[in-house]
Amino acid sequence: MAKITKLTKEKIYRDSKRYYLEMSHGRFSSNLIGFCQQHAGKRILDFGCATGNYCKELRKLGFECIGVDINKEYIKIAHSKGVEAYLIKDNLPFDNKSFDTVIIFELLEHVHSPDKILKEAERVAKKNILITVPDCGGFETLKNYQLIYEHFLELDHVSFFTKKELEGLLSKQFKKFNHFTGCLRRWSRYSFRRVP
Repeated sequence: MAKITKLTKEKIYRDSKRYYLEMSHGRFSSNLIGFCQQHAGKRILDFGCATGNYCKELRKLGFECIGVDINKEYIKIAHSKGVEAYLIKDNLPFDNKSFDTVIIFELLEHVHSPDKILKEAERVAKKNILITVPDCGGFETLKNYQLIYEHFLELDHVSFFTKKELEGLLSKQFKKFNHFTGCLRRWSRYSFRRVP
């Protein structure tokens, strides 16, 4: 007779506050690294850096990359990898326009006030801001088949952006932005340039 496993919420849903503590420490998306190579300036801030994987990879490619996160355990791991990373609570501890580029990869869907994140990113960015979020535009189609994107199964997802919804949020903060559709996963990628 087959053993029956008791399913709990914790076994089904991913806890992103612990996710990077429980996975391999070198995981990153080569697509997002390529996105940075194409659009980022030399000095980068990784807003929501987790354990510093993107900072570490971007440094290997000649970028100067500093990370910030709200998770104390993630910052400790980033430091153990030699990444310059800072624990933050509210505002960023950097001067205005102190980075060429700010990257915000897979973060906005986890915060209650994404507009505050965007405002701070704009404050410290000279050239542009690169953002990725899961594209929730295909949800209704999947729902018809009783399927869901794996990335939706996170305990702390508070926003599920469609392209239109995210562009509405972004248009309140930025005068100009570009949309790029991601590959492999359904990402929406945005690049922002300062408009004088």
